[in-house]
Amino acid sequence: MIWILIATCITTVMFGVRLFRIKQQLRKITTQLHDRTSGSTEKKVTVSLIDNDLNKLAAAINRNLKLQKSLRIEVRRNDLQLKDSIANLSHDLRTPLTSILGYLQLSRNPECPVEKREDYLKTVDDKAHALKAMINSLYELSVLDVNETLLNEEKFDLNILVTDVLVGQYELFQKHGISLQVNLPDYPIWISGDHVACTRIVQNLLNNTILYANEKADIVLTKEDAYAILSIRNPAPNLSQDDIDHLFDRFYTADKSRKSSGTGLGLYIVKTLLTKMKGKIVGISLNNQILCIEVGFILAASFDCLDIAK
Repeated sequence: MIWILIATCITTVMFGVRLFRIKQQLRKITTQLHDRTSGSTEKKVTVSLIDNDLNKLAAAINRNLKLQKSLRIEVRRNDLQLKDSIANLSHDLRTPLTSILGYLQLSRNPECPVEKREDYLKTVDDKAHALKAMINSLYELSVLDVNETLLNEEKFDLNILVTDVLVGQYELFQKHGISLQVNLPDYPIWISGDHVACTRIVQNLLNNTILYANEKADIVLTKEDAYAILSIRNPAPNLSQDDIDHLFDRFYTADKSRKSSGTGLGLYIVKTLLTKMKGKIVGISLNNQILCIEVGFILAASFDCLDIAK
């Protein structure tokens, strides 16, 4: 009987010591959490007591702290981007409006010659159309960002689509003095996606080429694995590697003075639409001041085996 009593006392003492150490460890964890959340330290929560459950708790806390830190960094980054976007957007909207008002005032001058008035009104018309295009891009961006755009999945020939867009924008390339070297296959390249969205992607890529190309541009359409690859290469002497790293960011424009008509939305819309259709940006590079952008469209599965050229 005495041995049972002794064993019970020993067990009780051991349990009490264990409970005390666990409570001591929990207080230590609480202190570490307080120091971490107050910003006084970046150390991980540690446990000195050998206890599997406490170790799991500390690991879970550290994972949560790491996630919270990442979220805080992302929030700060988004906040800075939002401020930059608002500043850039204000500038982009104010500039054409100021020009429109200025030229309208000049055209109202009774002493203004007729030919000058016509030039002013043409400039006003150009600025108004540029402003309309910018507002349309902003609306399109807002719809894409809240996932309100429902994209259709249909099969069509990307070769024909690219050809049609090139024909439609050929005069713009001529106006900007850009000669085109186009290499399209002599057989269909069937892809699966939304025809309107794919048209928008190609248009935006070509618009970007018109904005930043210097004298010439090469356009190539090929197939690689499960993708149709559209490649656009053009001299871009004014671009830096930092520009390349951010070209597909929202509101980013390589023209730091923002004197060009680019809004910084075109390539971001390209990236967003490609993502929604499970396409991809294959690559973007700048070698010897030659910019190369490659994007991939999903090949239509039921037409993968069709290759008329082969």
